[in-house]
Amino acid sequence: MSGAGLGQLGLWLHLRSRRSDIPALPDLPQGHGPVLILHAGAEAAQAVPQVLQRLMRARPQLRIMRLDDLDPASRQPDPSDDPLLMSQLLDQTRPRAVLLLGQALPPALIAAASARRIPVVLAECRLSPDALSWGMRGGMQRRLLSQMSAVMLADTASLSLARRITLPATRLEMTGPVSEIREPLHCSETERVSMAQQLNGRHAWFAASLPPSEESAVLEAHQAALRRSHRALLILSPRDPSRIDGLAQEIEAGGLTVARRSEDEDFGDEIQVLLTDGPTEMGLWYRLAPVSFMGGTLAGDDTAMRHPFEPAALGSAIVHGPEPGPFRTEWQQLDGAQAACQVRSSGDLAQAIAELTQPELIASLASNAWTVSTGGADVAIRIADRVLAAMDEPRPQDAPGERQPA
Repeated sequence: MSGAGLGQLGLWLHLRSRRSDIPALPDLPQGHGPVLILHAGAEAAQAVPQVLQRLMRARPQLRIMRLDDLDPASRQPDPSDDPLLMSQLLDQTRPRAVLLLGQALPPALIAAASARRIPVVLAECRLSPDALSWGMRGGMQRRLLSQMSAVMLADTASLSLARRITLPATRLEMTGPVSEIREPLHCSETERVSMAQQLNGRHAWFAASLPPSEESAVLEAHQAALRRSHRALLILSPRDPSRIDGLAQEIEAGGLTVARRSEDEDFGDEIQVLLTDGPTEMGLWYRLAPVSFMGGTLAGDDTAMRHPFEPAALGSAIVHGPEPGPFRTEWQQLDGAQAACQVRSSGDLAQAIAELTQPELIASLASNAWTVSTGGADVAIRIADRVLAAMDEPRPQDAPGERQPA
């Protein structure tokens, strides 16, 4: 049997096997506007509010029924897995489109929509190599993907897989992911101006939320920076503020001069390390330092790690270690866009910090990082626009004058 035949058989068997234990559907939102069915996988959770915001801003009368909006603690089956329930739902609500966010391809929902010629848009999609596998499972995935009216892909690997599956090029769009939009950290503008004047053109770099396990690596890196630029300043923010006094003594014992923010000490050209008050005033330091090393990423200390988009949103070029912690997706986005410098050892860190005294390299990394950190809004807008365009397309069963308002 061919791959297409296996896929069709797999879909037929799946639709016959899912029955009975499905919970009741959520109520359709009140109103008279057009209906959109939304199904989002857990991996696309952060994309949902941004996409919904753009949809409702463009169409305030839109009624959105979320099939994933069930209590996860109940461990109830997904209603979109039940063919009879999906057929009843689509016949009762007559949606103008279905939006799938994430990797899930709910067969019953897709099959019911396809049978009624309701467009299905798949977005925030990351394809697995399983979609190319020989057998019933891979064939069924390809069959379901072929029924999408649009497939909006989150990464280049997924785009390559979609092309190998031979999905029509007119249905494919490479958008990148809907990244989290974070408000830039605030700081006192008066303080920033004053401290920028004190820096007086010195090369400064920031070690953010540094755990004790990475202190020696950062100080070695600063020695390398000083050999390249003798006026270089390290702004060091220890993860634990109680370390400030002891750390100051250790740094001075190692031959470097120190000023402490907690003591309001000046940092003239003779000062080589400025110790901050720990996790306070992070917005100030990201703005002042053209380069930031993200603490915890070298030793794998999750408790020290801060969100990668903090420095990205404030124009600081980012250096990080190999351990992503809870921010794997964000680091993949930044590294993939050449918007961060990844190091794997203390020696790599020293080399990277020494090289990042070059303004052109710093500017390129910082610009790319800013684009990534603010790009999620653009992707959400593109998804919403594609969904609304699908909703506006006339369907063969629409009788003249009976088309639902969009």
